[in-house]
Amino acid sequence: MIITAAPQVLLGRACVLALALTLSTSCSSAPGTPAGNGPLNGPDYSDAGSGNVCLPAKQGATLTFGGDELHNYGKNEVVVDSVRLTEPHGLRFADAVLVPATTSFIGYDTRYPPSKFALASVGTGWQHRRPAVGATIAPQPATPKATHNLVLAIHVTGTSHVRMKGITVDYHVGGKKYRRHNVLGPSVETGKKSC
Repeated sequence: MIITAAPQVLLGRACVLALALTLSTSCSSAPGTPAGNGPLNGPDYSDAGSGNVCLPAKQGATLTFGGDELHNYGKNEVVVDSVRLTEPHGLRFADAVLVPATTSFIGYDTRYPPSKFALASVGTGWQHRRPAVGATIAPQPATPKATHNLVLAIHVTGTSHVRMKGITVDYHVGGKKYRRHNVLGPSVETGKKSC
């Protein structure tokens, strides 16, 4: 697995998890779309789609994409309305869950559900996962003891140029709608060359 960002950097699995813990997201939105400055958009990054995670997989595989969190920096409950892939090519959304995490995130895996190794990073959190869509997230302190690891199952449908820009989450607080984009997106190497 390789993660790249500008400038291109190669990181090991431990660095992937540390990087994922620090990457929060935000994005401005076009007129007529939900606002991009809501309570799930923390103070860290505003360059959605600027990083890449490379995973080796065959067509037909289902990947785990779990290096992101939904952290409510606001003062009111947030309700998740939808989770979808941003600009997917050869990838299809399969599922999205929130997993309680206290020390690190599940991260990225070449199968779904994630391997025992990946699940070990969140202890018993996987057993307490819940659907992301429809989930309510209470306000959280800036440095919480636990957070909400957003974990997606992504089905590989293509054989070349398999990638996406990232994940888009639409949510609302009361009557106001917001949109959030994550920073990292996966690319999938389906041929003999591995990441």
